[in-house]
Amino acid sequence: MSHTACRISPVSTEADLDAFIRYPWTIYADDPLWVPPIIEHQKTFLDRTRGPFFEVGRAEYYLARRGDAVVGRLSAHINSAYEALHDPHTGFFGFFECENDQETANALFRAAGAWLRAQGKTRLHGPLSFAIYDEVGLLVDGFDEMPSMMHTHNPRYYEDLILNFGFRKTFDWYAYKIDESQFDLAAMKQRRDGILAKAGCRITHPPRREFVRRAVEVRELFNDIWGKNWGHVPFTERQFADIFLQLEPIMRRDLLNVILENDEIVAFSVVAPDVNRSLHGFNGSLGPMNMLKLFFDCRVLPLEYCRAIIMGVKKTHQWRRLHHAIILQIIINFLEKHPQMHYCDCSLIPESLVQWNKTLLAYGGKRYKTFRLYDRDI
Repeated sequence: MSHTACRISPVSTEADLDAFIRYPWTIYADDPLWVPPIIEHQKTFLDRTRGPFFEVGRAEYYLARRGDAVVGRLSAHINSAYEALHDPHTGFFGFFECENDQETANALFRAAGAWLRAQGKTRLHGPLSFAIYDEVGLLVDGFDEMPSMMHTHNPRYYEDLILNFGFRKTFDWYAYKIDESQFDLAAMKQRRDGILAKAGCRITHPPRREFVRRAVEVRELFNDIWGKNWGHVPFTERQFADIFLQLEPIMRRDLLNVILENDEIVAFSVVAPDVNRSLHGFNGSLGPMNMLKLFFDCRVLPLEYCRAIIMGVKKTHQWRRLHHAIILQIIINFLEKHPQMHYCDCSLIPESLVQWNKTLLAYGGKRYKTFRLYDRDI
């Protein structure tokens, strides 16, 4: 490719930040599966004074330009919560978007590496935008289906740009879908009820407000459950509250599953309507009319697509097969109340959770997307 060299500059003005946020519209102009992010949400998320990540992290953003045209973007960031649990040597990159040009990608990665070395880091890891429970990984398999909410989506050539700079695979995350395949409803109910009876537990669907009220309990349980998993960084109270603030208006009570022993939460799952099916047509805007449409699509219309966002079983109860009861309940609910459901996305599941992966496959789950993380010494 013959062209003038690109120049890399940090995002330093509101106009730069706007260009950073809007650049994906150039990359995905001809991609019918891409779901444009909500611009105002992106502004808050990236704002160093308002974004929930900045409780525990710092970041620098970079733009690649050729002449007046933006041709790439990248973030470099550090996470003190990660460092407290794992190591102090790793820095991260995220929000990677780039033209199909290796020199442009190299220049962005070099800029991120230089900033991170100045912070004392020796390893570059990503893509994470920003943390392990935000948008994580590069899509490397499953390009033919629309991403579910909070999934990344990217051109195939991005992996070549990353590998050619010297990155190597670190870890994979999987997305499964459980579709409208035939199930024996009576047998599934019998198995669910047998597991719950043997464990001395019951399953409930709390009102949305009650679930939100117990969000602190759910957060503490989630952080404990996932504490030993690869790359886990505990949710802060603000980060978790931010997630529930976004989810609460679209939640349906029957999609909230809580397993109780007496009144203690010992297992749970949060399934949400897949807002990407609505956002796909909003072109980044969430004005009043789009907000009404989103609410109507998620809370009123028959559900066709959902995503199981978080689930877990208390460590002391994992031997009681309650993860089976949770997955069974999700399927039973769809068969009984949402027969028009095309599929439920269950993700993201780390490759290291062998038992969860086996269980999802055993109940008809089909692995349909893979998201990959990479490392490189700097």
